[in-house]
Amino acid sequence: MKNLSLIVLILVSISARSQNSENTNRSLPYFELLDQYRKLDDYSDKAKLIGYGKTDCGEPLQLFVISGTSTFNPERLHELGKCILFINNGIHPGEPDGMDASLLFAKNILSDPNNNALLENVVVCIIPAFNIDGALNRDSTSRVNQNGPEEYGFRGNSKNLDLNRDFIKTDASNTHSLKSILLQWSPDVFVDTHVSDGADYQYTMTLISSQYNKMNPVCGKYMHETFTPLLFKSMKEKGDEMSTYVSTLSEQSIPDSGIVAFLETPRFASGYMSLYNTFSFITETHMLKPFQSRKKSTYRFLNSILKICSENKKEILKVRSEAFKNDSAIKEYKYNWELNSNQFEPITFNGYTAEYPISLVTGMKRLKYNHEKPYSKKINYYNTYEAKSSIKIPRYFYLPQAYENIARLLEGNGIICNRVQHDSLSKCQSIIIDDYKTTSAPYEGHYLHSNITTHSIDEFVNVAKGDYMISTNQPTIRILMEVLTPDAVDSYFAWGFFDSILQEKEWFLDYVFEDIAEKMLKENNDLKMKFEKWKLENPNKDSFNQLFFIYQNSPYFEKGFKKYPVRLIY
Repeated sequence: MKNLSLIVLILVSISARSQNSENTNRSLPYFELLDQYRKLDDYSDKAKLIGYGKTDCGEPLQLFVISGTSTFNPERLHELGKCILFINNGIHPGEPDGMDASLLFAKNILSDPNNNALLENVVVCIIPAFNIDGALNRDSTSRVNQNGPEEYGFRGNSKNLDLNRDFIKTDASNTHSLKSILLQWSPDVFVDTHVSDGADYQYTMTLISSQYNKMNPVCGKYMHETFTPLLFKSMKEKGDEMSTYVSTLSEQSIPDSGIVAFLETPRFASGYMSLYNTFSFITETHMLKPFQSRKKSTYRFLNSILKICSENKKEILKVRSEAFKNDSAIKEYKYNWELNSNQFEPITFNGYTAEYPISLVTGMKRLKYNHEKPYSKKINYYNTYEAKSSIKIPRYFYLPQAYENIARLLEGNGIICNRVQHDSLSKCQSIIIDDYKTTSAPYEGHYLHSNITTHSIDEFVNVAKGDYMISTNQPTIRILMEVLTPDAVDSYFAWGFFDSILQEKEWFLDYVFEDIAEKMLKENNDLKMKFEKWKLENPNKDSFNQLFFIYQNSPYFEKGFKKYPVRLIY
């Protein structure tokens, strides 16, 4: 047992420091914040600050754990039936509300004996700041739309990466380290704290719950019908009524036009965690509210979710366990979710009337929300998504050893990649990339592909000793399907990890191939008919493109061009 008099002193010190800043516009700098967590670790046997792997700025990523049993082994805590609540802060350090609120939250848990009952059921894990690099890069100008604090961090990390777009590609050391922590702790509930941009309205706190349609159906039902409503009810009882996150039908729309549920795909922290059947939430405080109001609202939310996790621990753990059992039995995987704009529900929304006076800057109409004209009215909430694609789940994915980098990425997600012990010939389904679109400029360090279309062929493939056979009979089946299905929105193919297959390595000379093409058309009537049909459909193609069509349909054309190297074995 740590010295009780000393713990009282440190908690009083932190409380005094907190109260001194209670009505100020100051957010704690990273090392000052970390020092407060170290003091809590020093003087409470229920608290432990654990340094994990490095970040891109060289600082170790820190995890602060509060455990009522003073047990800090994640495997043992799961055996004891604890609900693991994981709070991630500072993914965007310019949005520091959660960084400061979580310290107050931790102090309150450890100083208030009334919280002991909550800690019988819940273990709290807090990342003080995920993007330490950005937290150290402080200024007061990079968030022009935000009302305080006086200084804050920067959105990009040392590599100028937005870490909330990095959970599939894992370009940042920060992300690699955090994913390692998440795999060890396997949180049941995950919260990522943010500050919003966008429209103006009356609420301080808005919430993104992981989109329930795309979750495991058992988790999705509980999220939609129980967990999320409990959070809204709890916050309203605290006098801090929340709204669902305000994302409108188009960028220029006002909330009156309807609100669309945010779809957090696997590139986002919460979208990634939901693939592990973790109940995932994003808090989004409103950027125009004062910093202290936003911080207090985040603090109230964290207390609400802690209480709900404690009171509903058995059900949360049961639902998550059932979800993993269901995952082991699914035969078809649905992906690429799109909004059904024909389905909506009316919700009451507290906003401000939008007006369009003439701008004194541009001389044109501008949008302005009139705080003298608040309203409370019904608007449409669009919260139904449907899968655009589906795929029969194979028994194995075959990955050539040439793509060892992909195996390392998969293992970083907790996926087991077994190496083949002997050469063999295996019947596989191969996927051919037919078409895709690519961003004209880099997006988070990659030229991202989208609108990917494919077709499949059955063929025999030589499997060499040392290649990978990756079983789909793993608890990580959802993340495995998302990253290895090439036309999935956040697949490794979409992020450019297989771009080498999209370039031809050999070519033809038209004057040499002319004679070969003539001979082929004479000897292959099917090719000739196909060529004549193509010419009718493409009357403006020049002679080179006509020869290229024949070349593409000849034995001379590269067999590996646009052939996805990951094969499916059924």
